[in-house]
Amino acid sequence: MTFEKVTQNPFKKKSSFIADQILRMIQSGHYRAGSKLPSERAITEQMGVSRPSLREAISALQIVGILESRPGDGTYVSTPGPTEDLARRAFTVLEEYESPFENMQARKAMEIGVALLAIQVATDDDLAAIKKAWEEKCIRGRRGDLEDYQHYGKEFHLAIARATKNRIIEAIMDKLLDMIVQPLWLNMRRQHFLEDPARIEQMLDIHDRIVQAITRRDAPAAIRELEHHFDLQIEQIYEKSEENGQDKPNGK
Repeated sequence: MTFEKVTQNPFKKKSSFIADQILRMIQSGHYRAGSKLPSERAITEQMGVSRPSLREAISALQIVGILESRPGDGTYVSTPGPTEDLARRAFTVLEEYESPFENMQARKAMEIGVALLAIQVATDDDLAAIKKAWEEKCIRGRRGDLEDYQHYGKEFHLAIARATKNRIIEAIMDKLLDMIVQPLWLNMRRQHFLEDPARIEQMLDIHDRIVQAITRRDAPAAIRELEHHFDLQIEQIYEKSEENGQDKPNGK
C-alpha cells in the first residue's frame, strides 16, 4: 500500500493533504504505534510533493504527538490511534501558520537589502545595539536554551532592521520575524539541534561574521554571509534527510 498523488488545491495547503494521508494510513492500521514511516524520498515520490511540504506536515504531526523523530533512524508512529482532536490540532498548526520554507525565502530576499541600507545609515549606537542583540543570542545558544535562542534571533535581525531608520521596513521585518517563533519552525529547529548540539556553533559562527561585516560596513561581505546564513538553514532543515543527509530533494 502506497501513498496517493497529492493534487493542488488553492484553499488548502499541500502540507495538510500530506498530513491527512499519513493520518489515514495510521488510522487504518497500515502503520501502527512503533511503526517506522517510509523514507522521505519514498513519500515525496509517491505523493509527488516537495521535501519542504513533507517536512512541515511531519513537524505538525510531531508537535501534537502523533509522530516522533529518532535522530539517525527515521520517523515513527508514536500513538496507536490518533483521535479526531489530535488530527484537528495538527491541521490547525499547518493552516494557521505560514510555511517556514516560504518565510526563509522571503527573509533571504528582504534581509540582504535591509542590511545594505543599515550599513549606509546606521549610527554607532545602532551598531552597538546590533552587537548587543547578537551577544544575547550567543549566550542563549551556547547555554542550549533553544527557545530563548530563537527569541533573541528575532531581536538580532530586528535590530538590523531598526538601524535602517525606516519604519515600513521595521514593520515588515517584525511580521516576517514573528514566524521564526511559531510552532512549526521551532519544532524543526529543535529537532535539528537535538540531533547534533554542535550545530549551534556553526550558526553562531555565521552570525558572528554577519555582525562583523555590518559593523565594519563591508557590504559585499554582509551579502555573502547573509546568503550563506539562509542557504544553510534551508539546506539543514529541508534537504538533509533522516538517512545521514544523503537523500536530496526531488525538485518537485
